[in-house]
Amino acid sequence: MTSNAFGNGSKPIPLSKSPSLQVQGNRFVLEQISKVNKFTLPTQNSSLENLMAPTEWNDLNARGITNEMTAPGLAGLPRRRGSKPIIAAVNGFCLGGGFEMVVNCDIIIASDEATFGLPEVQRGIAAVAGSLPRLVRIVGKQRAAEIALSGLMFPAAQLERWGLVNRVVEPSGLIETAVELASAIAKNSPDSLRVTMEGLHYGWEMASVEEGSSALVDRWYPRLMAGANFHEGVRAFVEKRKPEWRRSNL
Repeated sequence: MTSNAFGNGSKPIPLSKSPSLQVQGNRFVLEQISKVNKFTLPTQNSSLENLMAPTEWNDLNARGITNEMTAPGLAGLPRRRGSKPIIAAVNGFCLGGGFEMVVNCDIIIASDEATFGLPEVQRGIAAVAGSLPRLVRIVGKQRAAEIALSGLMFPAAQLERWGLVNRVVEPSGLIETAVELASAIAKNSPDSLRVTMEGLHYGWEMASVEEGSSALVDRWYPRLMAGANFHEGVRAFVEKRKPEWRRSNL
């Protein structure tokens, strides 16, 4: 997989003894032998220390050591329930663990050269980091079964039709598209975004639509209305000006 999000472009800094991990501003870069994998994560550096370079995995396998993956795995992204949205910008191969990571991202932008798949079944293992239940909900059981049981690779355009990928763009416009979308989101009320994210989580986690709607109204909407950004948004609309948002305290 090659997944990107947004950084400040600063000089790479080693995250661990592994030469495969670097950070560029807010961008974490995972480089592997003969290919480059990138994924930007709003996580602490310590979370990424669990990631290993391919040479490290090969060394363990050569010594007959079983690799165990705890439930959070993969920097915790497949099981993440965050208050801020994550946009994955995918270019190239997005397979196995990379696929499991992006399935739990909130928005996926892919280049027309991106390829997705879960080849675990071809290696005697299984995708257990959290993608399978989510994949069933997103694309349906039959399509999820085709992806997970075959181990085949699927082009971005097909997964866009199936509802997993939001947009497919040319590689040259991938990062620009993702950044533009992130910028559009960032212009909105921090409080409104926080409450909206909770509503999306409720819709994802709860079986009952009515239960999720009631939970959002009862637990979060009163807090939204009591915040300064609620009043600022209404006032700015009446005064026909851009709102000046404050940092969310929700």
